[in-house]
Amino acid sequence: MKFTEDRARGLHGTALGIALGASACCATSPAFAVDISFSGHVRQEIAVKLSDEENPFNTQGNFYNGVSVPMNPLIPGLPTTANRPARSTENDFSLFATRLELNLDATFDQSLKAHVTARGYFDWNVYDDNGDTKFFETPIRGGDRGSLLEVSGSDYMLDLPTAYIDYANGPLSLRLGNQQIAWGESLFFRVLDLPNGLDLRRHLILDPAAEEFSDKRVPALGLRASYQLDDQWEVEGFVQQFNPSVTNNPSSPYNVIPDQFTVHDRYDWVDGSLNAGGRLRAQFDQLGLQFVAVSRRNPDGIYRWTKSGVGPLADTPFEIDPVNGVTSATEWFDYATRVRLNGTTGLNAAVDDFQPATGALGAFNVGLSHALAGQELDTFFASFGGLRGHIERYYPYENVFGMGANYIFEDEPGSVFDQLITRMEMSFTPDKKFTSPSLSQEPITADEFSFALVFEKYHRFSTEFPATYIVAQYLYKSESDLFGRHLDGYGGGVDHDPAGVDGYHAVALALQQPSPSLEWRFDLSVLYDLRGGAMIQPGVKWKPDGDWQVDLYATIFATEDDNENALSTLDFADEAFLRITRQF
Repeated sequence: MKFTEDRARGLHGTALGIALGASACCATSPAFAVDISFSGHVRQEIAVKLSDEENPFNTQGNFYNGVSVPMNPLIPGLPTTANRPARSTENDFSLFATRLELNLDATFDQSLKAHVTARGYFDWNVYDDNGDTKFFETPIRGGDRGSLLEVSGSDYMLDLPTAYIDYANGPLSLRLGNQQIAWGESLFFRVLDLPNGLDLRRHLILDPAAEEFSDKRVPALGLRASYQLDDQWEVEGFVQQFNPSVTNNPSSPYNVIPDQFTVHDRYDWVDGSLNAGGRLRAQFDQLGLQFVAVSRRNPDGIYRWTKSGVGPLADTPFEIDPVNGVTSATEWFDYATRVRLNGTTGLNAAVDDFQPATGALGAFNVGLSHALAGQELDTFFASFGGLRGHIERYYPYENVFGMGANYIFEDEPGSVFDQLITRMEMSFTPDKKFTSPSLSQEPITADEFSFALVFEKYHRFSTEFPATYIVAQYLYKSESDLFGRHLDGYGGGVDHDPAGVDGYHAVALALQQPSPSLEWRFDLSVLYDLRGGAMIQPGVKWKPDGDWQVDLYATIFATEDDNENALSTLDFADEAFLRITRQF
């Protein structure tokens, strides 16, 4: 089985110099014929907000802008209110960007081929933001790049998401170069999709769900090989340079890390690290099996307090910042719970882990209660006017083991069960590290089990319309949520600390219905968190000919406001999303 038989979702990669150099060499020598083809597209992408709510994680959308917040009246000399500077923002757009992609395919002979994709992405920055926003520059690699073969600026990024050479000889297939490896077949959920992290800078996770993160996986230089053992069994392995997930920058429309934090990325500690993994697959008539094992650095990383290195509080995790920092205990606890942190233990860790430097903050107590933490915080903010927190992201190694199975049912033609595909995916990560809700120096360490059950079918409801594609899924994770946040941070509020929840449960449904002429396709995707949060995404695709395509989607969040479901974090992101594509 060749790599090209995998889903067309992101199996890409090798160095541009190798591919183009080989192409040029073969093209100029009459002894070596090479077949070269070019394709590509230009696309305009626009997301229009469906509500007046601004992103609360950005300074310009902070709930406490211009709002007087009561402070503790029992502390002598403490002002009775804290007030952040007022800001007025009225954003109509969450995305306004232009994309250009160029593809080069070169065939040297039946055993040797090359592929290169060059991508350019420009954001027109039509947003009312905090000023000097950087949409793509990210302090992961040198030159503010998110991946190795990338050039980025504030408003643009140019990269090679795929640049590889394929070699095939009988049962052996090799792929060398910059590539993305797509494993697993679950919508929304990445149970077995383990090799690559995600780049969230362009549109967070709000692209059409059916595309299964195909535009999100972070490419990395590597070698992938497969060998067909016999008619049923295939073994596959890869070794790849580690490249982490890339998050949205502060003040950008889809930022989900509060602006009151400065994040220090520690990729330079592990630059040059390698991920490796293998997969064993088999197909027996109606039954398919796979077994995977991956040794990798966690691409999402672990966050913890770090020294700010700024001003009189340089040896503490804080920086004096009355404009963009936190200005009251109410704001501190509110935003901590929104991102599933614990405001009380977070303060304790910030103080205790950096003694004696934090003595300058007047705090020596260990294990403060919620009420005492609030009093101490208000004292800090009254003294300094506002504080910005500094955290770092680092990447521990982990081993992940998984398996999957699928079975194709056969029944009376046209019946519900005929050609019904049932898939199961599960993974186990022993001693997995999670960000502690306190942001302490020691992460939470626990065994995590993830499980997805998928039902997939094409069913024809009418002789006038093509078959409807239907996918229904269930997801369970034992320790973390959809975004990898530990469940101990769930359930907090301004007036109480989080109590945590046991297990994450979600279900998903996806429908696709083509029109009789196939010119139109109507989509619906729904993700429901069983603790009270939903993401609903209806959409339509129009393809009048082979060159043009128009996609129109809406993404709507309906969530309980109790910090006990994962999707309430994105409740601000309701939008209508338009893509107009010209292919060539």
